[in-house]
Amino acid sequence: MRVAKAGTGSLMPVGQSVFVDEFAPLTAPPELKAMRARLLANENPHGIAPSAKEAIVKSMEVGNRYAWNEFDQIKRLIAADDFVTPKHIMMSPGSSDILMAAADHYAKGAGTILTSVMTYDDLLERAEGFGATIKALPMTKDYKYDLPAIKAAITASADRPDVKLVYIVNPNNPTGTVVPIAELEALVREVSPKVPVFIDEAYIDFYEPADRPKLGKLVAEGYNVILARTFSKIHGFAGLRLGYAIAQPDTLKLLKSYTNGEFAVSITTLMAGIASYQDQGWQNFCRAENAKAREYTAKALAGMGYEVIPSNTNFLLFPIRMKPASFQQKMMADGIGIQTRQFDGQPFCRVSIGTMDEMKMFIDSFKKVVG
Repeated sequence: MRVAKAGTGSLMPVGQSVFVDEFAPLTAPPELKAMRARLLANENPHGIAPSAKEAIVKSMEVGNRYAWNEFDQIKRLIAADDFVTPKHIMMSPGSSDILMAAADHYAKGAGTILTSVMTYDDLLERAEGFGATIKALPMTKDYKYDLPAIKAAITASADRPDVKLVYIVNPNNPTGTVVPIAELEALVREVSPKVPVFIDEAYIDFYEPADRPKLGKLVAEGYNVILARTFSKIHGFAGLRLGYAIAQPDTLKLLKSYTNGEFAVSITTLMAGIASYQDQGWQNFCRAENAKAREYTAKALAGMGYEVIPSNTNFLLFPIRMKPASFQQKMMADGIGIQTRQFDGQPFCRVSIGTMDEMKMFIDSFKKVVG
């Protein structure tokens, strides 16, 4: 378990939030193998698309070749959807490389990164380790990023020359909440000419297609915004590893210097990604199944008197009435893997949305554990 805590000079209150590592260790503990329902890593329980499986088999015929055209093909598909050019896109093995590259670069000079608490902290923890100060502002009462407070934090300190980056996760992890797109666009237009804005959109695919944000247009307009995306969620590529960044070409060149480059992505993964990206039917299926299982779980918890934070993702966050470690251990002992958080002394459970059968197992175990 990894605990996010304040380092020297950090503006994030010590002990305010507890985070469990998103990724299982290289040597998995025995309890992971014994899980009946693995609901702790926001994975897609339905797997990868049949079309992606076919592409993986086909990729074996060219596994002896370096990927060239495949990079161009997937970039053109993404560019067409996001109003940018292929030059605005950089592929990576998941979005983690992009997060880490941004952390390494923007931590230089020991400046400040503005964000909110609680949120996904991999970029923040790494940047803090390299000397950055993390200023995590309180969320709104409905667990959303407080965008006016972020803008005020920049302007209230002599235009705060030490602020190196604004970091936003939308939809947010672990709360599952979203900020209104119009407000987010307005923030980028106002702030990014002064301070780069990094938006982690790992869960963007759980928006209904008609509601999906199109912030790539801000990149096309020349704004200094970085969008990070991953195939690990709705596409089910958590193990295959594929992601990408959308940003200004000069920014991508800068970030690339902190990574192993795009060739860290295998031709197998690229070909599967091309197939999955175009497979709208599979994405719609996964989105619909996720929504049904999420609604069932939220209603079941609400029926037991638990206040569930409305989610636009493949997980739910809600306060629990037990110590986090004890709750997590008892659920795991019953074969149900979940994560816990603690915020301002209040313990929370974050449960990933599995299949309907898995969510019924979760509810049954939850009832036994909480009595």
